[in-house]
Parts: sequence; structure tokens; C-alpha cells
Amino acid sequence: MYIERPWLYFLLLGAVLALIRLPAFRFLDAGARSTRYASLDGLRGLLAFSVFAFHLIVTYRYTATGIWEPPSSNFYALLGPVGVSVFFMLTGFLFWDKLLRAKGRLSWRELYIGRLFRIAPMYLFVVLAMLAIVWARTGFELREPASAILLSVAQWLALGVLNTQPDVNGYPATHVLAGVTWTICYEWAFYASLMLSAWFARGQHHLALVLVALALCLVAKVVLGSSALGFAALFLSGMTVASLLHKSIRPRCTDRTGSAIGLACVTLIFAAPLAGIALSGYGTTVGLLLAVAFYLVCSGSTLFGLLTSTATRRFGHVSYSLYLLQGLVLTLVFGIAPVRAFAMASPWQYWAIGAVCAALLTATASLTYRFIEQPGIALGRQLGRPYRSKVAVRLLTVA
Repeated sequence: MYIERPWLYFLLLGAVLALIRLPAFRFLDAGARSTRYASLDGLRGLLAFSVFAFHLIVTYRYTATGIWEPPSSNFYALLGPVGVSVFFMLTGFLFWDKLLRAKGRLSWRELYIGRLFRIAPMYLFVVLAMLAIVWARTGFELREPASAILLSVAQWLALGVLNTQPDVNGYPATHVLAGVTWTICYEWAFYASLMLSAWFARGQHHLALVLVALALCLVAKVVLGSSALGFAALFLSGMTVASLLHKSIRPRCTDRTGSAIGLACVTLIFAAPLAGIALSGYGTTVGLLLAVAFYLVCSGSTLFGLLTSTATRRFGHVSYSLYLLQGLVLTLVFGIAPVRAFAMASPWQYWAIGAVCAALLTATASLTYRFIEQPGIALGRQLGRPYRSKVAVRLLTVA
């Protein structure tokens, strides 16, 4: 369909980056911490936007047919899985790198309290907003037994630990959030595994161990056909990159060369269907190509400066809000009957409303980052600090 032309994605991305580059969004720079891997900040924003573009097309098909299904275009069908896959690699990379630098001896209190207050505030905000929308759309009346509704609500309020996303009061609640919360369950599972994997970070053979684990995971994935093992392989891919860099094994190439190779890997993924090669978004081939590109980015490639630009890094700061809020924005905008009718009249009009959604999403995500995420992160850091008695503090102060 014309509405699924790939160049429209890049046009919308350029417009959103131009928007967030404006001085009005300068407040996003305040309090932003510099990281050892500057390119990863910008990468997060592009990943979250790619998932949004995927759901923008899914919303078109859902509005037209009432069926929630992936886009028919190979380009847009791959955008969502590619974005999620690299997000998983990012998580594996960052936390395995943290473990390696600490030689497996982290403050678990600080880590887990920090993760709780990083994830929970924004998650609860979007889930409560979703429940309010569902309650309104079901006419403020009980359409199921109260016990069933309470059970559904309790599953939603479990901070993503449960990968269920049930209907609430007979309404498909997960569609209100564009189904994005399923990934948080796998993030929690990875965080839970860190206490076990920390032991392997203490020795000199962490690279070999991670490579063996990755190989076994990929073989088991093929044999058992398990999607969970496929996601585990993505985390392990990120961990492998961290181990390679920890041992100073990095490509000897310039930023320009590394950027070109990384873009070539990503281009191969999206161009393969044009050559008659069917690729699954979460398939092994796609995962390996993404791992190579990710390795190059972590090694310093900036995609010709894109990942370290002011606009892209600001986009990265708000990526978690951007990811969680996209369904709410799409639901509310397309829930307005005149807007929906205008959008569905032609592809150009749909993309015009899509641009409005992207702008609203960017602005809203920026505000929730500032007033929900940042305070939550700060509180998590404060609560996660090692406990010291008042006497110990006084003695340290006197000393």
C-alpha cells in the first residue's frame, strides 16, 4: 500500500528530530549524565521511534479492519522487532559491562532499587491512564464479574513482571498501549539473572562463557522453537559485545568505515525481502546482523554523527516515555471521530495525523521524562545508597 512507503518513515523521523532540536526542549539536557558510550543515548531514541512507526501502521490497519496485525510492508513489519531486539541487546550490554567493571561485585540493593524506581513510576502512569480509558470506553459499568476485573487489574499493576496483558472489563486493554509492555517482563527476567551471572564476571574467561551460552541458546532456539530463548540470545549478544570491548577487542576502523558497515548490516535486513529472502524480525539471521551493527556502534561508530547529535541524544533521554506512551497517544488521537475520519480518507491525510501524533508523543514524553522519570530515578538513587547509621556518618564527618 502507498501508505507503507519506507521514505515516509524517514521524512517523519527528520521532522521529529527537527522538533526536539528546538530551544523549547533544551530542558532535556539538564541533569543528563554523560556516559562512556555516547552513541547509545541517540540509539535509544531511534529504536523507540521505529517501534512507534511500526504501531502507526498497525493502527491504520486496525482502524480500517478491526484486526490488530503486523503491517503488510516488509519494511514496517521489521521496524518493530528490530527496535525491540536492539533494546534487549542494549540492556544486556550495559548491565554486563557494569558487572565486568565491578568484577561481579555490585551493590545489589542499589541495582534493584534503582531499576524499580527507573521502571515503575512511568509504567504505573501509563497503566493507570489505560485503565481510565478502558473504564470510559466500557460506559463506566461492569461488563464482567468484579472479581475477574480485579484480577485483570492486579496483573496490569504488577509492574510488567507478569507477561499477561489481559483484557479489562471485556475490553482489549493491551491495544490501548499498543501492546508494548510485554518486553518489560523479559527485562525483569534479565535483571533477576544478574545475581547468578555475576559469578562468571569475576574471572578472565567471561568472553568464552558468554559465547558458549549464546551458541547453546541459538541451537536450543532452533531445536525447541522457543521465542523466549530467542530473546535470551539477544541479551547474550549484548553481553558478548561488552565482553569483547572489556578485553579491548574492537574493530580497527574509523567512525566513517564503522558507520558504513553498520548501516550496511541494517540495510541487508530490510533489503533481503526485495531479493526474495524472507526474514523474521526475531530470526537468527536478523539478530546476528543487528549484533554486528551494535558492536560497531558500541565501539564508537556514530552513524556519521547522527547518534551523537543534540536532537538524537535528547530523543534518547525520553525514549522510555516515548516507548510506553505511544499507544496512549495513538488511542486518544484516533479515538476522536472527526480526526479518525479525516485520517482514513487518504494516505496523505493519515500521515499528516501521524505527524501530529509524533509531535504530541515527543512533547508528552519530554514532560513525563522531566516530571515522572527524573524524580523517580533520583529517588531510586537516594534509596539505593548503602545504609549508614547516624553514628557512622558523624564519625566520617569528624574524620
